[in-house]
Amino acid sequence: MQNTFTVTLVETTLLTPKVRHLKLKRHDGQPLEFTPGQFVSFHFPAVEGKEIRRSYSLAAIPGQSSHIELALGYVKGGLASETLFSAKPGDQFTLSGPYGRLVLRDENPQRYIMVATSTGITPYRSMLPALAARLNQVKAVILLGVQTRTDALYSADFLAYANQYPNLDFRLCYSRETEKEGFLPCEHLGYVQDQFALLNPSPDKDIVYLCGNPNMIDAAYDILKEKGFNAQQVRREKYVS
Repeated sequence: MQNTFTVTLVETTLLTPKVRHLKLKRHDGQPLEFTPGQFVSFHFPAVEGKEIRRSYSLAAIPGQSSHIELALGYVKGGLASETLFSAKPGDQFTLSGPYGRLVLRDENPQRYIMVATSTGITPYRSMLPALAARLNQVKAVILLGVQTRTDALYSADFLAYANQYPNLDFRLCYSRETEKEGFLPCEHLGYVQDQFALLNPSPDKDIVYLCGNPNMIDAAYDILKEKGFNAQQVRREKYVS
């Protein structure tokens, strides 16, 4: 049965020049029970008789927020993007969910490699506490690919966990920066999938998550297949504009 509910926008914050963070609350006052990594769908008025939905991964870190949180990238002319980017506190929306299987499962790899571009990082943000609970037994590498340093959303959250947990490695990759002057150790030039050459992923010990731009996911998956990974060892969720 579909879980549909009404929410009110509580707060909107500009994270980067093209990404907003939204906080919403349910009208019924109930918390949204979800598994980190899942998403919700916004329902918009039908256009020419066709129902319009847009889905966004839940970004809230369990235990740190009672709101429904998500990150929204701006797409010029996009129905949902234009509506939500210009939304004000007090505006109401209809949502359904949670949905999705891009979640941490009951398994024990030697290492998780979690790759994302832009807002594809949001499910990994919500996974941080659950992932941290496993870091005494496994290692994890979280890779975020964006165009420039100003596009690096939620990096402070990941760096805070990486500083606290030695088994967590967080890396930022910039596809349109050309100079490394002033870079932190976690910052790198190039596409996010270029990091595979340094990480040497192995199907015998690693489980890989890919979330974000379809071009990145396809390129990364091709590299992983050449290394012997199968579909069960690579979890994918494409963000299509």
